[in-house]
Amino acid sequence: MSGRNYIWENNSCVARWESGVYADVSGNFRTTPTTDQMTIKTILENFHKDKTISDETIDSIQNDIELKIAFINHFRQHKDREFVLALLDTFIAVRQDPSGEMPAENLMFACYILGLHNQIEDSLKIWEAKIADFDTYCGLDIQLVPFAGVKETIDFLKKQTTEEGKKAFDYVSECYKCGDFDNLDEYFSKETLPWWI
Repeated sequence: MSGRNYIWENNSCVARWESGVYADVSGNFRTTPTTDQMTIKTILENFHKDKTISDETIDSIQNDIELKIAFINHFRQHKDREFVLALLDTFIAVRQDPSGEMPAENLMFACYILGLHNQIEDSLKIWEAKIADFDTYCGLDIQLVPFAGVKETIDFLKKQTTEEGKKAFDYVSECYKCGDFDNLDEYFSKETLPWWI
């Protein structure tokens, strides 16, 4: 695949590759479909059958940028928090497994689509992903934590009594003072894709 072209439909970004591969909001359109390509519909149906995230699903999401874009567009319009929480938990577990491979960019993807569900308590789950290991602590974007609004997130974290909740409050508050959230609206904008896509 040579370059990428982005097109917009109904305020959602869809990707068109120069080779003609196209992912829409449902993740079902491909110009050269193969039996091993998974769609959002297939992934969600499989999850809701047995409440597990398969290795095939993990591999598909990790290796298919069109599928990631389709998931982002899907969750901007449709909610399935149960699936996304399970996905993030699975990605964290793979990341922490010494034999597992889970790049921080894929953790950020799972955090991002969880944030699209707009449940402020999920800021703690995203914080859990951030502190999964030293590299994620340094590299996972802090902008993912206050997806529900900076002041709202700080107010929520301030009420937390756990050790990690207090650490999240301190960290997010300091980042707010340093201006790390000045462009938060752009980070979650429907008109742009996150840098790590």
